[in-house]
Amino acid sequence: MESTRGLPLEVRLSAYLDGQLPEEEVEEINVLLAADDEARAVYEKLKLGSEFGARAFDRMLQEPIPLDLVRNIKEASRNEEEAPKLGFVGAPVAAVPAGRRSAFWPQALAASLVIFLSGGAVGYLISEQKQTAFQAASNQFAPARTWLDDIADYHRIYSRQARHLVEVPANDAAHIVEWLSASTGVKFQLPDLSAEKLTFEGARLLVAGGKPTAQLLYRDTDNEVFAICFLQSEPIDGKTSLAESMRNDIGLVSWQKGNASYVVVGPSADPNLERIAEAVSTTI
Repeated sequence: MESTRGLPLEVRLSAYLDGQLPEEEVEEINVLLAADDEARAVYEKLKLGSEFGARAFDRMLQEPIPLDLVRNIKEASRNEEEAPKLGFVGAPVAAVPAGRRSAFWPQALAASLVIFLSGGAVGYLISEQKQTAFQAASNQFAPARTWLDDIADYHRIYSRQARHLVEVPANDAAHIVEWLSASTGVKFQLPDLSAEKLTFEGARLLVAGGKPTAQLLYRDTDNEVFAICFLQSEPIDGKTSLAESMRNDIGLVSWQKGNASYVVVGPSADPNLERIAEAVSTTI
């Protein structure tokens, strides 16, 4: 088995799929497939194409022999010297003339190659069509993405920042209120969450659900980061009840009030998240 290091990914994965890699390279590919989503996608396409191609080739082998090929076989047979009808095993039998063999076998070989290549092409095309259909079905039945999904993604990134947690620091509170009110179209005041042992760190301007969205960031005594986010929405009378949801390790408590939608975001394991959201909903 020869090394495929330095060759394109598709070549390496094809050799891996066919069991043609040395053991040390098999381990490399195993690690790659475990860590790289793009490599896994290429591997699955190759695997699917190979399976469909093999099945298509098997079905082609079961089809009736093409008439042209049958005619060639019969023509070659007629031109052979007739063998004795009776005789012993050791009786000499006339060989097929070399000219006839050379006329027939290239055609048979060409037919075999056409069948093989057609099987591979059919497998690849069916694989592509099935992948497209699968993607379309996934898109059709996947739950619609909301602004809360965007908020969870932002929080997962920014909560890990140390020096760059906020755009505008907490000591510029007046500017934060003026800036975010004008940017989002939502009037608000900064909630004081010191009773919840949260310290205001500052703010950012995001885009969630295609709209400008404010993000107010707080930190607790355990260095966990919490955020209050809001954007303008269709106005309603009064206020909705709090709704809890989770995005893996991110907990969210959301509600709507007047012309804005709000959410408090923090670690999903924090038992005080709903209480913090209740405090924010009455003060913001």
